[in-house]
Amino acid sequence: MKTYHISGMKCDGCVKTVTEKLSKVPGVKSVQVDLDKKQVTVEGKALKFLLKGALKGTKFELGDEL
Repeated sequence: MKTYHISGMKCDGCVKTVTEKLSKVPGVKSVQVDLDKKQVTVEGKALKFLLKGALKGTKFELGDEL
């Protein structure tokens, strides 16, 4: 399980979009987004560049691992 900073989130709709996009990445078992902390926790064996790629074209950006 890895937790990353994520920017661009402002509402529950943002949480839904990020969750849906990251959940489609191969190797991801679950995604938990914390809007208040601007963090996302990903369970599984997905590589960071694949997670970042899943958010390409959106206003969200996956940051450093916490």
